[in-house]
Amino acid sequence: MSGWKEYKTPEGVPYYYNAATEETSWDKPDAMKTADELEGAGNWVWAPHDTEGWVPGQVTQTYADGSFDLQLQDGAIENFPAGTETVTCYQSSLKRSVPDLVQMDDVNEAMIAHNLKLRFQNDEIYTNIGTILISVNPYRRLPLYTPSKIDEYAHKGNRTLPPHVFSIASDAYSQLLDMKKDQSILISGESGAGKTEATKQCLMFFAEVAGSTSGVEQNILLANPILEAFGNAKTLRNNNSSRFGKWIEVHFDEQARICGASTINYLLEKSRVVYQAEGERNFHIFYMLLAGASPEQRAKWHLWSPEDYTYTNQSGCITLDDVDDAKEFDDMVDAMHRLNFKEEHIDHLLRMVAAILHLGNLDPQTAGSGDRNVKVEASQIVNKDELAIAAELLQVPPAQLEEALTSRLMEIRGQEATRIPLNPDKAIDAINALAKQIYNHMFDWLVKRVNESMAPPPGSSKSCIGVLDIFGFEIFEINSFEQMCINFANEKLQQHFNQHTFKLEEQLYRAEKIQYNHVEFIDNQPVLDLIEQKPHGVMIVLDDEIGVPRGSDAGFLNKINQKHGRSSPNPHPNFSQMMKSQTDFTINHYAGAVVYDSTGYLEKNRDTLNADLQLLLYCSKNSLLNELFPPPRGGRRGDDGARTRKITLGGQFRQQLDALMKALHATEPHYIRCVKPNPNKAAKEYFGRMCLDQLRYAGVFEAVTIRQTGFPFRWTHVEFIKRYGFIRPEAAGSVQGDVKGSVRALLAALPGDYSAAQIGSTRVLYRAKEHRSLELARNVAVEAKSIILQAYERTFRAQRMARRLFEVKPVLEQAMATRTLEALDAALQQAADVDFEMKQLSDARNLREVVRKELDITSRLNSLMPQDHEVVYEQLAKAVSDADEISFNPQLVQKAREVVELIRRRRECRANLKTGTEKSDRTLLEPALAEADALQMPASDPVVAAARAELARIVEEEAWVAELEAALNAGFATRLDDTNWDHSQVDVTYLDQAIAGAQQFGMRTAAGTRRLREAEIVRQVRTCLVAEDWETLGVHLKQATSIQFASLEIQEAQEELSHKVAVDDVVARLVSGVENHDQDELAYALEQADHLKMEHPEVELGRAMLASIVQTRQLLQEAIAAVQEPQLQQAVDAAASFNFHNDEVATATDLLAKVQEAKREAATGLHYLERPHLEAAVEQADAINMEHAIIEECRGYLCLSMDKFLQEQLKKAKQLNDPARAIRLTIKMKDMFFATHGKMFIFKTYGNLRNPEAYAKAKLFGRDQLKLNMLQWTKQPIPTSLTHLPGVFAKQATKLFKNILGFAGDRSLSYPETLAQDLINQGLATPEIRDEIYCQLIKQLTDNPNPQSVLKIWNLMEFCLQTFPPGDDFGNYLEMYLRNHGASEKYIFMLHDTQYGVKKSTAPLVEHMMKQSDYKPYILVDAPTEVDVSQVVVAEGLLDAALPAAIVPITGGSIPAAAATASSAASTFTPPPAEAAATHAAQAVAVANAVAPPPALEEQPAPPNSARQLPQARALYDYEAQDYRQISIAVGDVVTILEGESPYEGWWMVTLNGNRGIAPSNYMERL
Repeated sequence: MSGWKEYKTPEGVPYYYNAATEETSWDKPDAMKTADELEGAGNWVWAPHDTEGWVPGQVTQTYADGSFDLQLQDGAIENFPAGTETVTCYQSSLKRSVPDLVQMDDVNEAMIAHNLKLRFQNDEIYTNIGTILISVNPYRRLPLYTPSKIDEYAHKGNRTLPPHVFSIASDAYSQLLDMKKDQSILISGESGAGKTEATKQCLMFFAEVAGSTSGVEQNILLANPILEAFGNAKTLRNNNSSRFGKWIEVHFDEQARICGASTINYLLEKSRVVYQAEGERNFHIFYMLLAGASPEQRAKWHLWSPEDYTYTNQSGCITLDDVDDAKEFDDMVDAMHRLNFKEEHIDHLLRMVAAILHLGNLDPQTAGSGDRNVKVEASQIVNKDELAIAAELLQVPPAQLEEALTSRLMEIRGQEATRIPLNPDKAIDAINALAKQIYNHMFDWLVKRVNESMAPPPGSSKSCIGVLDIFGFEIFEINSFEQMCINFANEKLQQHFNQHTFKLEEQLYRAEKIQYNHVEFIDNQPVLDLIEQKPHGVMIVLDDEIGVPRGSDAGFLNKINQKHGRSSPNPHPNFSQMMKSQTDFTINHYAGAVVYDSTGYLEKNRDTLNADLQLLLYCSKNSLLNELFPPPRGGRRGDDGARTRKITLGGQFRQQLDALMKALHATEPHYIRCVKPNPNKAAKEYFGRMCLDQLRYAGVFEAVTIRQTGFPFRWTHVEFIKRYGFIRPEAAGSVQGDVKGSVRALLAALPGDYSAAQIGSTRVLYRAKEHRSLELARNVAVEAKSIILQAYERTFRAQRMARRLFEVKPVLEQAMATRTLEALDAALQQAADVDFEMKQLSDARNLREVVRKELDITSRLNSLMPQDHEVVYEQLAKAVSDADEISFNPQLVQKAREVVELIRRRRECRANLKTGTEKSDRTLLEPALAEADALQMPASDPVVAAARAELARIVEEEAWVAELEAALNAGFATRLDDTNWDHSQVDVTYLDQAIAGAQQFGMRTAAGTRRLREAEIVRQVRTCLVAEDWETLGVHLKQATSIQFASLEIQEAQEELSHKVAVDDVVARLVSGVENHDQDELAYALEQADHLKMEHPEVELGRAMLASIVQTRQLLQEAIAAVQEPQLQQAVDAAASFNFHNDEVATATDLLAKVQEAKREAATGLHYLERPHLEAAVEQADAINMEHAIIEECRGYLCLSMDKFLQEQLKKAKQLNDPARAIRLTIKMKDMFFATHGKMFIFKTYGNLRNPEAYAKAKLFGRDQLKLNMLQWTKQPIPTSLTHLPGVFAKQATKLFKNILGFAGDRSLSYPETLAQDLINQGLATPEIRDEIYCQLIKQLTDNPNPQSVLKIWNLMEFCLQTFPPGDDFGNYLEMYLRNHGASEKYIFMLHDTQYGVKKSTAPLVEHMMKQSDYKPYILVDAPTEVDVSQVVVAEGLLDAALPAAIVPITGGSIPAAAATASSAASTFTPPPAEAAATHAAQAVAVANAVAPPPALEEQPAPPNSARQLPQARALYDYEAQDYRQISIAVGDVVTILEGESPYEGWWMVTLNGNRGIAPSNYMERL
């Protein structure tokens, strides 16, 4: 191999290196080639091609006639004729993509064109030619214009970044700062090449990088949708073609911040208003208005659809793909509002657009003339309704409008004016002229208003950057006056480019007397002379023809043909006379020959309305029209244009161009050459020949050559020493008095090879290689010295701060010593500039607040104390309370406190007296009266007097209560034995007397009224007993029960009544039971008879019958209770032996089948651990009182708490290898967790959020506002990340926040969808910033006042949730936020799908997600588990295996009291393993495991004499930690509880195995 090895560049392009000889080669060395490769190696060349421009291939055959065959890269062979010009081609170069054409080793047209094509196909649309940028329109949106890209190019430093429009903008801005010279960016190219887009990106870069203090940079961007609406249109070449040129100046203040902007517009294509070619559209505003106008506007301005208007329906193109005209209309109106357009002006503008549409619909037709002497065909408007609408919108009389459009007033000097009628064609011309002039003037007015909204304050503009976006070179089938003006402007710009790139370059080299190679280039000065040079330039002759009586287009054409055509003595080389045409002539421009049609040249150049229309518009009642069309000033303007004082349109345009060129020459220019890759406006299509022509005519190839051979970097000797001398100061000043010698010495002293640098007479000139080395050395030196300067600056600031602190410290201390508000205010004001929160400053602020409160309290008390204390009691109490809060207790406060306390006691005493009197409550009255005496309340006080009277009455009432008590204790019945009572001693006389006396007295106390009621009931009971009225007795006993009165006498009466009723009932039941063989009734009746000690004959008869029934039913009941097949069969047979039938027989027969079914359902439920099957099994078992181990196992699972049951289901899903079910269960567990513990995950408590103060310190100004609004919506960029991130990610986060602002419309940025795509792409690619992105979205949703912005941010939230999951720590916070604030469950579904679904390797497309009408989740939480019955094993042995009698079912995870005393009682239920239930033995073990208490539950005795220990707890359930604050625990773990440290209700702070965290307390029990 001779030492050669193959390597690859980062782009994957192979190259070769020989370690022995240190040679490098792009081409594969012969030593490494195979035999086939050696044989195939041959003569590779570039050959011209009709469509591709140039094609590479290998010459396979050369013929005698000089023709040759070329094998192309696709294998095809083409023959080329003799004389075909070819260029040598190197195979290795075909795969190399060079970002800067100057750096190409092989420089020729073919290689340059191929390199651009290769880059275009790789979506690398930008390529450099040194400092010139080539931009190829991709006809699709690429992620090239995001805030991250802007930041990358704004801070590129020493890095070499790929070519980009932002690089040009960055260079312009940097040179503005560095060179203190105005800059310009000249953007040129054909229509459809992307000039307008490049302009917008430059403006966006300046707005983002420079910013402003007033927000004017956003106004610059807001002007775009307004000017594009009125000035852009769809053409055959471009869907958003600028139909006017503009020179935008962005003004900067002393701090290089944007302070304003202005726009100059050039040559609006107003003819488009009245005519559009097939496939084109009128200006966007017409379609936007018709699509987006409100119903009120549609009615007011008579708006219909575009198909209804002549000015919008003639081309057959109404709508554009992927363009929403209604939305564009809303955006435009919103931009007008944000630029402070008056509502009146907006209304006038749109009204005029509507008026123009209706003007186009006017239909003039032939009409008879009343004057026979006038032999001109007259016309009239036949559609009067349209005329009325147009006149209404223009606010002029319809008759006058019709007259001005269908006739003209001819004025001849010395004669009376004569009105000349117009034929229909001339009338149509007048209508179109009116529409065009209104629109043109309106557009000029609009630009003026936009400029006013962005004008810099007087004196603020110190520098500017101009951006030129002007129409590209145009060649159409019919080229008129507009095309000549446009191409003339492009000739001017091409000359500027030539002068700057070629002429000035070589002129400088000659002046500096350095060696250089001359480069030939296309000089277009002759073309410019042909068009504008006096006296015979084409545009000069055209202006002159307007002033000639009866001047005409034909006269103009004849004159230029005579001056420049074939018949001229000196024919112009760039002019061609068309011999076969009476209207055409040809100019050979730098970009090619263009045939111009002179028809209408004079009229278009004159650019005037007839006097009637001018005056009519001025007299309109519409203020905008009055402003647009002021009255003529002096002179007479006849229709023939003679002696008009108005400058022609061509003259205006030439003046504008001269001013533009003057402005450009005063700036440092930067060039962007835009290329249109294909005529179809299609992505990924590259027409080589078409691009080659554009490159050739733009001077690209010559620019590459001169940049490669020339010296693009140059400084004067003094500037060079100033810029680089500090790198080696000893060398820079070594040659005193000789700056040139110092430059030479400096270059010699600098590290690197600078031998190729040329030292001219006044300048140093060098190429890119030397420039990169010099700048690198300078940056290294600047960085080293900056560190020293920064250290000094920091020291200076720290010392200044220290001095300031020492200055204010004694002032603050002295003020605090005085303890006066005036002194404290003065001291704090003096320390207002101190940023450091020193202790004295904090103490002074706190003391000031205390002193202020003391003064306030003292003032309030001084005002209140002289007043009636009862009236101002509340104010006094509040003042005393405020004093207590600050421990303020002077004599005044003490006195007020005494007053407040005295009033409070009086009020409380009075309230107790009133309550005691009302309720006749002695326990309240006695202490209240004692308190009244202590407070010296007067006895005459009505409340006190009433209380004393009531207390005396209560004492008297208590005597009557005693009398009633005595009467109740005498005259009652006596009991003889268990079943007999004596009523002879019953007496109610004494009781009647006591009751009558109490009723007459009037009982009020609770005890008195109750005792009276009891006495009345006893009297009625005694009366009933004597009369043996048992029914009435029962009524009175119920009354006693209702008031809970159960004295011994009442109880005896109740028992006597019960005995009497019971005996009668038992006899009746016995008779019925014997007759009906009713076991229940017989058993009950016999039991009652024994209790009542009855000896009736019916008792013995019933006893015999019951014995016969019981014996048979006992067998049935035992079998049913046992749920055993043998017993069930025995019982059924016993019943059949004596033909005994009842429901128990049927139950026993059906029971066996039900036992089998319950067992099968239980086995299925245990296999899958699905609650419906478990519940069905238990329900079936309960229905038949079935007691089996398998049922109890099911019941045990069902008794688990829901969270514990879900945990067991999750284990089961994993055992069954069912990941989908495991995910659903995990989500359900999270749902339950959030329902109970969601308050733990409030967004503001997320631990990784920055401290607001630390967040605010990332910015020098406005820190207080930043701190307050850290987590609230803002339309400004953020200074750093919201979360703690390493520096590189924090910076990335601040860039991505601009994506959010731009997509939501809170900041003007291009391509919102691209911003969203970039956001999710970066989030997917960089897991470290995902949580930050979600935090930023939540911030922008918080207190956002703009509903449209909120909607957009929720859209972004959807995109993110469908792309990447949050981090583990933040996931719960995000989910809790979505639960609380999300308007739909779809956000939770998206989050779960992303968290638990398949991880994405590439981000989904935003444009696809935006089209989704609804979201269908992948994970269906409530999806049923698929049950395969064939996988379920039913253990036959368990069919008859009942639980031991000692086993008690467990419920709720606790031990029932009855079971707790048994040695075999169960503790917490522990489900058996899934593989159990295979056999009877296995089931028995499982059951034993389920009920046996685990040894760990035994209480451990404490060691003797041990010190106090922290409490401990044992885990009853498994718990998985959900974030970094929590700790995982497993069943049986013993943890230590850190009491007093639990941050949340229901949680314990615990330690386990050295780890510390919180865990749910309901998952543990204390030991």
